[in-house]
Amino acid sequence: MLCSPLLVKALVLGASVLMATTPSVGAGDLDDEIESLNLAEAGMELGIQVMLEGRGVIYSRAAAVPRSAASSIKTAIALDLFSFWGDQLDQVPIGLGSLLRPGTHPAFAGFTTEELDEVRTALMGKSYTELARIMMGRTGDSNAVYNAACNVIMVKLGGPEAIGDRLRSLDAAFADIHLDRYMQSWNGDGDNAATPEALVNLYSMTSSGHISGLAEKHLQTLRSLLREDPAGGPGQTFEKVGTLYPDPMVRVHAGYVEREAGNLVYAVMGEIPSATGRDPADDFAMLLSAVDQVARLCRDLVEPEQH
Repeated sequence: MLCSPLLVKALVLGASVLMATTPSVGAGDLDDEIESLNLAEAGMELGIQVMLEGRGVIYSRAAAVPRSAASSIKTAIALDLFSFWGDQLDQVPIGLGSLLRPGTHPAFAGFTTEELDEVRTALMGKSYTELARIMMGRTGDSNAVYNAACNVIMVKLGGPEAIGDRLRSLDAAFADIHLDRYMQSWNGDGDNAATPEALVNLYSMTSSGHISGLAEKHLQTLRSLLREDPAGGPGQTFEKVGTLYPDPMVRVHAGYVEREAGNLVYAVMGEIPSATGRDPADDFAMLLSAVDQVARLCRDLVEPEQH
């Protein structure tokens, strides 16, 4: 969740990194790039997993360590929505007018009165499918609307605990996806969390279509919420980015890249968990630059040569 216009310079820097292109990357190149980041000195922590479908994991770094997931967790929430609501996704949630008012529900405790005014205008009359598009950042709405749409969905799904329980019942691979709070509503106990390994499991299932109980049309809708380029084409990327500022500072890239020989699935989770004493905006710009660069290299990673 981005919270301040003062971070524009960091976001521009991150975007410029993503626009760059590189040839295929080996694990050694990725190691060199990570070594150059001086993680310990910068107070930055990094978890990575990359796998090739049909081949298995080809790169891993602290992949079993839970980390703040920020809005990358929304893909799991969307999966639960499509699985739980099924053919009722075109319905409009009941009672939004009263729900989206100050003091009505803890899900919206982190929003100002002005933000909730904006949220009500933007979300009233929207179906669950439309709310999912807003929640996944496909509509260009403000940060408040983007996160409030997610919270509406979470409330209607029974809250964070109910969503987490259903995900774990759906597949044991989701055991390390932890939903503890609503978006923009800090509870003092940390952010929603996941391991890079769990996110790779989520995106591997989305890529392959092997998700128990999820109808094909809903799978295609989920993929459409992740697709970077609606026009499609070779090397298409399906991804959800997550960002938190200022405490902790978090940047996450998770998704998959379509490849003819087998899709590449990845999760890169970067975090500065505590204050460093430097300018927070500078730290955040550094985090964005580093994680975005590593994610770009991961998307181009090739399988090690067999000897």
